[in-house]
Amino acid sequence: MVPPKVDYSLYLVTDPYLVPNGTTLKEQVQKAIDGGVTLVQLREKDAETCDFIERAKAIHEITKKAGIPLLINDRVDVALAIDAEGIHIGQEDIDVATARKLLGPDKIIGMSVSYVSEAAKAVEDGVDYVGIGAIYDTATKTPKKPPIGINGARKVLSYLSSVSRYVSTVAIGSLNLKTVRNVVHLSAVPGRRLDGIAVVSAIIAATDPTAVSKELLSLVRDPPYWMSVIPNRDVSSVLAEVPTVISKVRSETPFVHNIINRVATNFAANVNLSIGSSPAMSENVAEFDDFAAIPNSALLINMGFGTDDWVEKYLAAAGAYAKKLRPVVLDPVAAGASELRKGAVKSMLNRSHFDIIKGNEGEIFSVAGEASQMRGVDSTSSSQLQKKANVVEALAAKEKTIVVLTGKEDVISDGMTTFVLRNGHRYLADITASGCVLGSIIGAAVAVSLEDRFLAAVASVLLYTIAAERAAVAPGVRGPGTFIAALIDELHLLSNATVNGDVSWLEAAEVERYVEDA
Repeated sequence: MVPPKVDYSLYLVTDPYLVPNGTTLKEQVQKAIDGGVTLVQLREKDAETCDFIERAKAIHEITKKAGIPLLINDRVDVALAIDAEGIHIGQEDIDVATARKLLGPDKIIGMSVSYVSEAAKAVEDGVDYVGIGAIYDTATKTPKKPPIGINGARKVLSYLSSVSRYVSTVAIGSLNLKTVRNVVHLSAVPGRRLDGIAVVSAIIAATDPTAVSKELLSLVRDPPYWMSVIPNRDVSSVLAEVPTVISKVRSETPFVHNIINRVATNFAANVNLSIGSSPAMSENVAEFDDFAAIPNSALLINMGFGTDDWVEKYLAAAGAYAKKLRPVVLDPVAAGASELRKGAVKSMLNRSHFDIIKGNEGEIFSVAGEASQMRGVDSTSSSQLQKKANVVEALAAKEKTIVVLTGKEDVISDGMTTFVLRNGHRYLADITASGCVLGSIIGAAVAVSLEDRFLAAVASVLLYTIAAERAAVAPGVRGPGTFIAALIDELHLLSNATVNGDVSWLEAAEVERYVEDA
């Protein structure tokens, strides 16, 4: 399948009601084209035909001069009147066959689709492209269907990757500077990704549409750091780099913003301090942008508590850090314990990207859509290693993330390489928030190792679990209560030893690369 020559990268849809005071629609369109808009759709839902045609002629002069197509929303008569390059039609508008008969074989015809069934019909009818959405709730149109999110776009793209004729794709629905990167790159499937995005208010309502258009085009075309995966990782080379990560945490003092279970705040703060990072515990939305702007910052979203606005608060925090290209760690606490939590995780993954997802077996299986058993925050599942490795690897590949599944054996994958780690001590299962504080350690490590998130995860788990082994046999440790203090001490001691060049503790590491039996 060879993509057509039309560039759908940044598709502007007009709305005359969103034009800022002191400017005109023509001016906004011209400035948007100056910023890199590659295609324009003129949408005039309330205009009389003669007014629509006059405005279309004026906009067409601008687009023709720039050498980009102008499409007319819905109205074949207007498209014919000005000889526009094509039209865009909705599910309830004129049928494709009639539009093609009237417009001719060389005009562009696009159609709005939300589901695979609609995409299949559009392909059968001969459209040139489909507009997939609405991805998110939008204020520019009255929605007739619920938003489909990133996962909905992924389903349509997966179908289109299987058809013989190339049909171009754009996503639409509340796409802006905060959402575009995730939608474009997380919706991609093997063999297909979105050809572009359709944007309304983010450009038309902008005070500087040229600057906004330039930034949006960059977000569409330039893959984010988390799309790159280092292939062919072997245990020895990764272990050799573990001390570098731990030393950088001590020397660079990363800022770790914890939105965390309240029973874990004190423990997590002390653990952060023990390894050299700087913790903050805040759920205040007004602080998110400021915290995200701090150099070497990272965010931990720990879903240990639930409030009426928790999902929106988590997404606001994730969006603030994503905008600054700073890492976000998700700990989906008790993800499978209730329908509320299952829905919350699904909503978050459908709207945001997470650099590392860490959880116990029940939590990770729930996130992956696999059957799991949980009792509150505790996993009662006990799958074979092969099953765990397959689930972790598939989830990592799908979400373009690093997945850390904790348990008696910890499984870590980037979607291509999977490691199994077998350090730790049973006391970790006997204390509150042991998993929560691991998430905070991972946040510190990935803040200084953004270029290698897999390494950051491995380093964090090894530091934590080997410290636990040492703490359990430290003098004075008689059980879980005394173990907690000793664990914090050991994390501090191992971190300092590593900075001073003593990495002998890593000799205790039990790590292997998982390779599935043929």
